[in-house]
Amino acid sequence: MKTMDVTMATQHENSIYRLLYKTFAYFGLFSMFGAMLYGFRYNAEAAAGSYWFNIGLYAAFLGPHLIMTRSWFKRAVWGRPYSTPRERRFYITVTVITWLALCYLHQPVPGPALVLPEAIRFAGMVGFIFCILMFFQGISFDAIDGLLGVYGSVGAYSHGAETHLFTEGPYSRVRHPMYRAAILAGACGLFLHPNMGQVFWTLLIGATFIAFIPVEEAQMIAARGDDYRRYMKATPYRLFRGLW
Repeated sequence: MKTMDVTMATQHENSIYRLLYKTFAYFGLFSMFGAMLYGFRYNAEAAAGSYWFNIGLYAAFLGPHLIMTRSWFKRAVWGRPYSTPRERRFYITVTVITWLALCYLHQPVPGPALVLPEAIRFAGMVGFIFCILMFFQGISFDAIDGLLGVYGSVGAYSHGAETHLFTEGPYSRVRHPMYRAAILAGACGLFLHPNMGQVFWTLLIGATFIAFIPVEEAQMIAARGDDYRRYMKATPYRLFRGLW
């Protein structure tokens, strides 16, 4: 009886940890879109040095994010070059904390701003919502749990062969549909906040997605070999069909 009580208490404790982590991870994921929708800080009278401060702040966020995805880092810290649920939770935790710190600490930047008609701003909002749907197209909550490393979930969207290689649906048209959706959401956000603050962060984040694609694909080839090469041949475009 005592053993059963201990087991039930442990399961209850694990369910609480799972709920807390899942809430934190989902909040972090959606906060990327939330920041674009809410708008980044802008002040026409702000000091020009704010641009350099924000670039440094973004580098402080991006540096650990990139290092933690490298196979040599995973091997050195976790003892294996591929993702595990524990490694994924650590990665997500650090990424969310540093991203939220960036959202809180970034400084308003100066520059021009436009005043757009309400109809255009409304169209931008509609486009933004559509881009969120594009981002999650064909993805179940179970798959999101796997992406975020939620306790008890099956891993998804890692570089290594330990997870399924997505080649169907939007992945049959371009190789990085989630990046494309995030970039387009940022573009729609410019119609909601047509100022240099929004332009600055949209360009910075969009350029990061684009620059990260060759790095990520090199990791995919190293981990999956000919399977990924065949996928690249069958789906030649990375973000936009007919362009790149």
